Amino acid sequence: MLWIKNKKSWKKREFSKTIVTYSISVLTSVLVWACILKTLSSIFGWGVDLSDVLTYTSAAFGGELVLLAFKRIFAKDKEDSVE
Repeated sequence: MLWIKNKKSWKKREFSKTIVTYSISVLTSVLVWACILKTLSSIFGWGVDLSDVLTYTSAAFGGELVLLAFKRIFAKDKEDSVE
């Protein structure tokens, strides 16, 4: 995330693409981590409950993706606003 702080100016739609890429990568990495941990817990007989971590991650980053999608869908085009 250090490279995001050092960015002085964003081009059009570049910030949204960065947020979408970051959100998808976090969701994917948490899902892979959960699958590995659940597999290891079934092999070694550990008692692991990942529902709270997966719920929080999906709500936070999935919600961000949904909000960006709504923003993109309901954004007014420049051609439509000029009459």
